[in-house]
Amino acid sequence: MITPVPAAYRNWQQQAKRLLEPLAALMQPGLADLSIKGIASDHDAQADRLESFARPLVLAAHYLHSVPDAADHEFRDRIAQWFRSGLVIGSDPTHPAYWGPDASYHQHHVEMGLMTIGLQIAPAQLWTPLTQAQKDQVARWLGTCRGGGIVNNNHLFMSVHILEFLGQQGYAHRTDRTVIDTHLRQLETMHRGGGWFEDGINQAFDHYNAYAFHFYGLWWARLHGDRDPARATRWREWTRQFVDDYQYFFAASGEHPAFGRSICYRFNAINVFGLAVANDCTGLPLGRLRRLCTRNLDFFLSRSIYQEQGCLSVGWTDRFDAIAEVYSCAASPYWCAKGFAALTIPPDHPFWHVPEEPLPAELGDFARAIAPAGLLVRGVGGEVEILNAGSMVGNTQLRYGAWKWSKLAYRTGVGFTLARKKDFATDWSLDSALTQETDDGRVFGRHSTVCVEMDEHHLGYSHGMGSKIGQVSTGAESFLWWKSGWLLHVHQLEARQPVTYRLGGYALPMAEPGVVVAANSTPGNVTYFHPDGRGTVLQPLHGFSAAEWDNRTDDSIPRRHIHAPYHVCPILRTARTSGATFLAALSWTGNQQAEAQPWHLARTEPGKWLLQHPTLGLWEITHWSLPALA
Repeated sequence: MITPVPAAYRNWQQQAKRLLEPLAALMQPGLADLSIKGIASDHDAQADRLESFARPLVLAAHYLHSVPDAADHEFRDRIAQWFRSGLVIGSDPTHPAYWGPDASYHQHHVEMGLMTIGLQIAPAQLWTPLTQAQKDQVARWLGTCRGGGIVNNNHLFMSVHILEFLGQQGYAHRTDRTVIDTHLRQLETMHRGGGWFEDGINQAFDHYNAYAFHFYGLWWARLHGDRDPARATRWREWTRQFVDDYQYFFAASGEHPAFGRSICYRFNAINVFGLAVANDCTGLPLGRLRRLCTRNLDFFLSRSIYQEQGCLSVGWTDRFDAIAEVYSCAASPYWCAKGFAALTIPPDHPFWHVPEEPLPAELGDFARAIAPAGLLVRGVGGEVEILNAGSMVGNTQLRYGAWKWSKLAYRTGVGFTLARKKDFATDWSLDSALTQETDDGRVFGRHSTVCVEMDEHHLGYSHGMGSKIGQVSTGAESFLWWKSGWLLHVHQLEARQPVTYRLGGYALPMAEPGVVVAANSTPGNVTYFHPDGRGTVLQPLHGFSAAEWDNRTDDSIPRRHIHAPYHVCPILRTARTSGATFLAALSWTGNQQAEAQPWHLARTEPGKWLLQHPTLGLWEITHWSLPALA
């Protein structure tokens, strides 16, 4: 008896098909790229061409691997044939559609590595039908990866997958195995514990742990791990540990906090759960994982994230090209194809049949300290917030946007604003962040960071603000505590030159213009509530002399908020100062106005504060950094 394919599985399959349909409309005979309209990268046109082929190929591979629906045979055959044809002509040096070879530090290396995984996800449709001569040609092209320079981060996985694939197909070189083993060892040096990886020269712990490290690690273990069972076991165990933490990163809505590099990859973040189930390396409840993955997928696909051709756009909850890194192009969002990893789970697997279970964020507030990564993730009213005490903002990250790691908090439902130096003369945006302005008008935020304390109630990190140009230098120790929708900020600062500090609250996203928020000359409780009920509050406790707003309420300046075209954000400002400074404030966002009422400092003494709130009650904080306040 044939077991019917469950509706949940068919839903995922049809979602993949719906994403492929506008791409299929762009598939032209004799071409090996898709003319997706949008931004260009800073690589070159050849890299963008290959990206427009390779990333949709992986989406197609997941779809083609899935159990066919009788109504989809013609569509499946058509896209499979086009990708096979493109693979042949794109790798042919004599054809006008030739992609060109790999080269040192070229984006081709990344796309080639991903393509080899796609060819192994759906070999019967994408690889096996090729003639021997065609396979030889593709292998020669893939072999141009040998000897090139590779960025010392997750990109090392690409040569591993390319060379493993070539060896599997009979195209190995004598030296390939040494290169593979060397690169795998180098990748393993980036593991910092608990399944968390610091992404090489990027010095960051962010969604690339799911986007790349565990995706490529599990695919290596699944496809090639038999030759090194101990290493394969190690990578599976790291994934098991990682997903135990990562399940907490998803709000009741399904959204995860936008944080770190390449956030336009959106639901790529969920690939690790599908692969963990498919590779039997998680003991988490399957109903919870299916609910998590489906809600995250639906969160994005139900929003206006499509451009004029019906293809995915750059952005988060809508099209917003400004969030793109300089390496991104119009096809970059299709890195989300990895998010369809759940389709590698057979339809008769319990994953598709067991009842759904609530996500941690649906069960109540929580705080999860992740010491190896210097991250704390907490649930608050069904939303999720990342408090970042561990990721650096190194020099390499300024070109990506310091605002992706330098903030105090990253919360679902709220998001944040960006800053581009070409538009705003700074790499740091003000919301949910501590920044400083020098006398010459330059603005700096957090740079090199070390987490010094972390538990389920507070965290602390040592960091600096400034620049080598002009020897601008400020040392800082920052501490955060939390209660319900509130954060308490405490900053001990030592400026080696005159500066003005600013502390930003949450930037409230708004879909429509026209809001009028008056500037404040005194630092009283700085509050704004939108008519939809959502509010943002910033309450000074010590060290501030004025309040202001960092807003976009009309179209007179460029958009900066990742969630919506418009925003309002409260800011506290100090007087011009130097030397030792102590700052303290409270920030809040939510939709409960009673909770938004100000706190009262009932008692302060060295090492102990007692705060009192009309509805939240008493909040006692004991910590060595707290002074007595007047």
